[in-house]
Amino acid sequence: MKLWQKIFLVTLTLVIIVVNVSSMTLLFSNHGLTIERERQNALSRHNNISDALYYSVILTTLEERKLVLPNEELLAVIGEVLRQQQNDNNIGISLYKDKELVRSINQESSEAKVQLLSEPDYTSVISDLDGRTYLYIISTSILNEQNFQLITSIDITTTDELFKLDFERTRFVGIISALVVAALLLLLVRGLMSPLRNLSNTTYKIASGDLDKRATVKGHDEVAEVAKNFNIMADSIEKNVTNLEEIAESRRVFIGNLAHEMKTPLTSILGFADILRIKREVSDEDRIEYASVIVNETKRLQSLSGKLMELLTMGNLQITPEVVDVHDFVSELSTILHPIAKSHLMTLKTELPDEQVSIKMDKELMKSLVFNLVDNSIKASSPESTIRIVVESTDDSVKISVIDEGMGIPEDEIQYLTEPFYMLDKARTRKFGGAGLGLALCHEIALAHGSELKIQSEQGKGATVSIILKKEE
Repeated sequence: MKLWQKIFLVTLTLVIIVVNVSSMTLLFSNHGLTIERERQNALSRHNNISDALYYSVILTTLEERKLVLPNEELLAVIGEVLRQQQNDNNIGISLYKDKELVRSINQESSEAKVQLLSEPDYTSVISDLDGRTYLYIISTSILNEQNFQLITSIDITTTDELFKLDFERTRFVGIISALVVAALLLLLVRGLMSPLRNLSNTTYKIASGDLDKRATVKGHDEVAEVAKNFNIMADSIEKNVTNLEEIAESRRVFIGNLAHEMKTPLTSILGFADILRIKREVSDEDRIEYASVIVNETKRLQSLSGKLMELLTMGNLQITPEVVDVHDFVSELSTILHPIAKSHLMTLKTELPDEQVSIKMDKELMKSLVFNLVDNSIKASSPESTIRIVVESTDDSVKISVIDEGMGIPEDEIQYLTEPFYMLDKARTRKFGGAGLGLALCHEIALAHGSELKIQSEQGKGATVSIILKKEE
């Protein structure tokens, strides 16, 4: 059973119970008040008749100047009092003595009343007789020093029939009300549950792969809050799925590039080694040439494997920061890089701030970063070019830049430079033993220091690659 059906049935049952219990309680309460009012009226008239009998007998006794009236005179007095009530057809009167009827007017069958005489004084009894309903009042009256039982009855059939009619009307109205409430409640519950149905459909579509689907948020109630949180969750899921797809694609490209990069040197090594193995007579010149190719390609594989190991371990990189003086740091780098630049017929210059500047960093990793940047500049530049290492100091940071006069970088390709194996000029890069991993390593080192690489370039006019680090007091 669905949730909206449970809510509908439970609510409808409660409404029907409450409405019917309330209406029946009110109906029976009103009927009880009506009966009590009839009882009080009947009791009042009963007492009037009893008092009239009592005082008439006393008055007659005094007028006759007797202590006790003879039975004939007593019955005459009683008959006279009862005749005075004869015109009132709404009340029946019976007078008994020792369960024997003495006098009666406007009364139905007297046999049924004999059973009432055993009741205590002023007993009121409602009884059905011959299809009619009567309210009986019974009391004991002392007349002429004798005990008589006075019974008065009032026909309350009309009151009882009205109650039954009201009861049937209440049941009918209750049924009609239940049907109306059921219809309204069904529409209301279906309307209130509509956002949940939409949310369920949205969930199903997202689960089926439609990650762009979002729940409709209407209003500010709890369901709207759930829909809003659901959309936040869907956004997060879509973002994570996109990230996973990008990672999967990146790994696919990475593996493809790795296989391609390894295929070329392995093919060269295998080819020239096979020539040396098969060819019986090889001149010294050819042997030296073949061996040189094998050695160079082996070095390239060695460099590639080293770079890959560095890149793979960067994800779990734990830096060891220390306070380093910038002048000393650049001086150490210059000592290493000047001969390399000179061997490529290039000039390496350094520009440092006048004041003493200190940076908190992992010295060896930062050396690797600058070395890779200078190495890339050498590969991208022509002989007689100048490569500069520029350090600029501001109030709270230090900017280290490597600037070259090389071929530059197209603007639309700058965003891809930090991806592994990405190379602008593959032939030129492989000529220098590169595999497109240098900037990827630099990017990871920068991230480990809470910074990032800033690359600026104009094609044909060189490039500037910078990293900004926080200054240490």
